[in-house]
Amino acid sequence: MTTTVAEPRVNYSLLSSKGSKSICLRVNRDGSVTVRAPRFVAKSTVEQFVSKRSAWIVEKQKYFEQLLVLYPPKEFKNGESFQFLGRNLRLRLQHMVDLKTPKCKVESGRLKLFLNGQTGAEFKAAASEAIRGLYAKHTELRTAAFVRKHSSALAVKSGRISVVDQKKRWGSCSRKGDIRINWRLAMMPPAVIEYIIVHELCHLKVHDHSPKFWSIVKSVLPDYENRRAWLRQHGPAVFLMADWA
Repeated sequence: MTTTVAEPRVNYSLLSSKGSKSICLRVNRDGSVTVRAPRFVAKSTVEQFVSKRSAWIVEKQKYFEQLLVLYPPKEFKNGESFQFLGRNLRLRLQHMVDLKTPKCKVESGRLKLFLNGQTGAEFKAAASEAIRGLYAKHTELRTAAFVRKHSSALAVKSGRISVVDQKKRWGSCSRKGDIRINWRLAMMPPAVIEYIIVHELCHLKVHDHSPKFWSIVKSVLPDYENRRAWLRQHGPAVFLMADWA
C-alpha cells in the first residue's frame, strides 16, 4: 500500500507486519520511504507518525540525491575512481587476448583490470565480477587478520568466515562464532574494517547492544566511537559506490 502525507508531501509504502511491536520508518537509498507497522495500528496513527518526521524524511531524501550526484553509476572507463581500503584508485584497463578469465589487481597505485576483448553488456558484467572478486578477497584477508588479532584477547573462538553480498548489513556473527561479512568492507579504511570485526566478535560475549557490550568494544578499541562515526557518515556512500555489483 502506498500512502501520501502532506506538509511536506511524503509518499511511503506501508507494510503491515504480524511480528512488529512498533512502527518503524526507513528512507531507502533510492529515496523511497518504507513504513512497517503492526497490523493492529490504525492508518491514521501511521500517518501521524510519518507526518511528525516529514521534515527529516525530506532532508534524508535530499542527502541521498546529493550522493547520487557525487557517486554516479560506474562505467568502467580508464581513469574512473574506485574506493579501495579508504583510498581513491584510478582504473586502468588492459586487454589480454589469451586471458581465460578476467581479473583485477592493485598495482602501482592503480586498480588494474585485465580483460580479453569483451564489449557492451558482457564487458560490464566481466568488469563488475572481476573487481568484486578482488574486493571480496581483500575483505576476507582483512577479516581473518583482525579475527586472529583480537579473538585471544577477547577469549572468544570464531568459526567460519563467509564473505557475502548483503544490502543492509556490514556483518553478523552467529552464536557458534560463524562470521558473515559484506564484501564491500574492502572499500573502507582498515581501521573501520577492524571496528566492524571487533563489533561482531564482541557479540560472542554479549548478544545485545547493552552498555556492557559497548564497554567491551571500548576495552579493545578505545577510539571505537570515531570509527563508528565514520561508518554512519560514509556507509550509505559505500553502498552507492558499489551499485555496479
